[in-house]
Amino acid sequence: MTAAANVYEGSCFCKKVRYRLEGPPKDMMNCHCTDCRKSHGSAFATLVEFPFKSLSYRQGKENLTTFTAPSGTKRSFCRTCGSIVSVWSDADTAWLEISASTLDTPVDMRPTHHIYVRSRAPWYEIRDDRPQHKASKDA
Repeated sequence: MTAAANVYEGSCFCKKVRYRLEGPPKDMMNCHCTDCRKSHGSAFATLVEFPFKSLSYRQGKENLTTFTAPSGTKRSFCRTCGSIVSVWSDADTAWLEISASTLDTPVDMRPTHHIYVRSRAPWYEIRDDRPQHKASKDA
């Protein structure tokens, strides 16, 4: 099932923040970088890449807090429930990543690759046949 006319909606866990994305997603990936592992509290984060300009907030933008990691990557999260909504870098203002788990609209995609596997949790073994990149896909 895909979004009607490439419109996707999502929300944080407590539903105080609601957002909309208009336009087709570029990619879905599993990111194993230390920043994603620590901030998501898991072995990796599944992210969907969208054009930065496609994001608008329907509600609760004022409830978002942004944290800038030492790497320079920024994460926008709900200050009530802690859900990470978006991830981006000032080095690439054309694209941002949305936490796939916050999408309410079904996405007809599957992760196509793994990035930052050089930082993979040592206790997690990647067992699928998707391409693995030591850093970003484009690096």
